[in-house]
Amino acid sequence: MLQIRDLVIDYGKGESRFRALHGCSFDLEPGQVMAVVGESGSGKSSLVRAVAGLVAPASGEMLLDGQALPPLRKRPPETRRIIQMVFQDPGASLNPLHRVHAIIEEPLLVTGYGDAARRAVRVAELMEMTQLSTDLARRRPRELSGGQKQRVAIARALAMEPRLLIADEALSALDFTTQDHVSRLLSDLRRDLNLAMLFVSHDMRSVRRMADDVCVIEKGHVVEQGAVSDVLYNPKSAYTRLLLAAALNPRAALSDPRLAEALENGEAVSEEALKGVMDIIRGGALMGDAR
Repeated sequence: MLQIRDLVIDYGKGESRFRALHGCSFDLEPGQVMAVVGESGSGKSSLVRAVAGLVAPASGEMLLDGQALPPLRKRPPETRRIIQMVFQDPGASLNPLHRVHAIIEEPLLVTGYGDAARRAVRVAELMEMTQLSTDLARRRPRELSGGQKQRVAIARALAMEPRLLIADEALSALDFTTQDHVSRLLSDLRRDLNLAMLFVSHDMRSVRRMADDVCVIEKGHVVEQGAVSDVLYNPKSAYTRLLLAAALNPRAALSDPRLAEALENGEAVSEEALKGVMDIIRGGALMGDAR
C-alpha cells in the first residue's frame, strides 16, 4: 500500500540547511502497524509528517498504491481522505469552542456526507467505535479528560474512513493507565477496520503492545529496522539497547557512565557496557508484559 524509498528531509537552505532524515525506506501493508521510534529530535516525526504531506522531502520517493504522494496542498481529495493523522496533544488540535459532536461531524460536513440526520447517526457510530459515552457529545474539550480528548481526535480521523492512520506520539501525553486503554483501542480499530498505522513513539513498551515492525531512528539515521520480536529480543544497535533498557529502568540504563557518554557523543560503545544493558533488558519485565 505505502512504499517509502530513500527518503531525505531537510529544513532550511544553503548554509543553514539541517538534514533531519538521512534516507529511510520501508513498505507498509493494509492492517500492518509500523512503529517509528527515537528520542526527541531524532527525525521520526519529520518522517511521518512527510507521509502526511505536511513536510516536503528533499529527495526520495513516497508511493501510495503505486502513485506518487505529493505535498498535502497538491493531493486530490481521495488521497487526503485515505491518510489521517492523530497528534500528540489532542487539546491543541480540537476547537475549544466546539462541542464533541460538532468536532467529529466537521469532516463529514466538509465532504458532504448526507443530511443532518445521517451525520448524527454516523457521529454516534464513531463515538461508539472509540468508546466515547454518548453523554459527552454536548461537552467541549475543556470538559474532557486527556484520554477522552484523544478518543475524540481518533473518532474525527476515522470519520474520513482512512486506510492509513498516523499516530504521532499519540500516547505520550497520557498517564500510564490511559495509555494502555488508548493503545488497546487503537489495536482493536486496526483489527476491525484493517487499518495500516504509522505509530510514532519513544517508548518501547508501547511499541511492543502496538506494532508488527519497528524502525529505530537516531539523529536522522535509521539504525535498526525489522520485526518487533526480532528487534526487542535481539537488538543490534547500541541506541536500540538503550531505548529498551530505559523502558525498564532509566537509572539502570545510564548507570554505566561510559555507555551514557558514548551514546550522547555518538561514539562506539564497548561490548562490556552493552552486555550490561542487555542484562538489564533480560532481567526486566518488558518481554513478559501482556499485550
